[in-house]
Amino acid sequence: MKKNYLGFGLVYCVLALVIFSVLMSFYTKKKIDVVNEGMRNIALFPEISMGNSENGTPESLAHNAVKSWKFLSLVGDDVGFYSSIVDTENNGRVMFESQDFLAFRYYGEVETEVIEDSSDRYEAKDTQLVPGSTRFMFFEEPLTLSKDEVSNFRFPRGKDITVAGARCDDTFVYGGTFTFSFDDKVKTLNIAEPEVVNEEKGVPYEEWIVRLDEIEYYSLGGNSGINKKAHRLSDAYVAKQLDGQVTAGRNVKEGIFTTTASVIFVHDKGHYLLTYYFVTNPLLIVIRDNLWVYILSVLALVFVEAVIIYAVRKLYLNQKRFELRSEKLTKGIAYDLQGPLSVTREYLDKWENVDEEKRPEYSEKIISEVDHMSSMVTRLLELSKIQDGSVKLNREDVDLLLLAQNIKKRNKESILKKDIDMVIETDERAENYTVFADLEMMYIVINNFMTNAIKYCEHTIRIRLKKYRNSIEFSITNDGAGIEKNDLEKVWDVLYNSKKNKSEQDENSGVGLSVVKSILDAHNAKYGCYSGFKGTNFWFSMDAYEEEK
Repeated sequence: MKKNYLGFGLVYCVLALVIFSVLMSFYTKKKIDVVNEGMRNIALFPEISMGNSENGTPESLAHNAVKSWKFLSLVGDDVGFYSSIVDTENNGRVMFESQDFLAFRYYGEVETEVIEDSSDRYEAKDTQLVPGSTRFMFFEEPLTLSKDEVSNFRFPRGKDITVAGARCDDTFVYGGTFTFSFDDKVKTLNIAEPEVVNEEKGVPYEEWIVRLDEIEYYSLGGNSGINKKAHRLSDAYVAKQLDGQVTAGRNVKEGIFTTTASVIFVHDKGHYLLTYYFVTNPLLIVIRDNLWVYILSVLALVFVEAVIIYAVRKLYLNQKRFELRSEKLTKGIAYDLQGPLSVTREYLDKWENVDEEKRPEYSEKIISEVDHMSSMVTRLLELSKIQDGSVKLNREDVDLLLLAQNIKKRNKESILKKDIDMVIETDERAENYTVFADLEMMYIVINNFMTNAIKYCEHTIRIRLKKYRNSIEFSITNDGAGIEKNDLEKVWDVLYNSKKNKSEQDENSGVGLSVVKSILDAHNAKYGCYSGFKGTNFWFSMDAYEEEK
């Protein structure tokens, strides 16, 4: 049986795990699709910014590339990025590649004409007298600038910033050094001179700049691990393109763990390639951005699995208790029936040899034994019906005092036979002792308590009815032999007989109090038993019923 329940629990646990996995896979796939859609959109940008031109010099390609890198710097650190200009006629030599850079801006000269300046309205007109311009500065070593440093020199007027020995063409500030101070420290960087610089248009830096109005920092990820991965994959992809294994254009390869996007432009009849390569890890991004969703989902799974295990364990224990109870019940019934059946058989065996005068006595004994067996079977059937819920309670207003008095009258002969002093005590202030219950069921309960008290008492039985504010308590006490402390909790069990009463078990099936317990449970009543030197007491308490006026 245990193996069956273990298998049952395992099946449900696995089923819960499968459902959880399917739902989380579906959720994760949707989120990954969003990330991959973003990669497809990113891969579209180079095509939009570069157009379909197939002619271009390295200088013009570099100019357009740097302009596109400005916008691609906004992609963020989740996407690895690498871009380069490749000379295919020199073994795929890289002439220029992406890295962090600075943009130097001169706003030009603007004349502002105030048209109206009053307390209610201000209107002015700007006229651009001298156009502004921008040049880009790359460095020989990767930039390692803090946010505070970048913020400090973004608007350089009045700042200690120096560009020495540098030159400019239409795109770059190249050669020389860039010096700035921050936090009482002076830092000097060597300005790179890219191979794609147009030296023919080069002039000293001082001739280009009239006034340095702004320095803006563009980060392309620096030496981050994902950028290095993009660089490595880009080199391999370009090598395949040079070998003719792949074609130019846009190619997006979507995946769960890694998604890549490559864009290759061919210029000057294949002499130069402008490449863009992007890489990201969708699953890592989704898990990081939705970590709490996954944590709560796992906790929910653990909770569900725990509920399943608890429920299966409870079912197993209930089944085990049921089987033990059934086994005990079977043994008890067999034991209880053995006595009357033996007695009945003995009487029947002697029937032929019994005198006519004694036959009525034998008949009465046989009938008594048969009635006893019939009574026991009837009580067992009642117990079964009540416990499995097949008996419907027919509730009505039941006066417990009147019911107790009627049952006392029906047991009058037994009371007189044992010369028992049975007294019913009530509260003087209570008008009635009415509960909302099943009359026949309550008859079984009180009759069982009363017949047991009559059977085991010595001389006195006290029945007490007390009415509290919202409840009524019924109790019955007899002065007979008490019940051992260890047996008090067992008196409600099926086929329970105390050791002191083994001699009387041929008259007592031991199922009466089990029926009582089931009836009281069905009525949501409180009940109990205690025993001491003053006797044994059984009691129950139910909600009082007040008829609506």
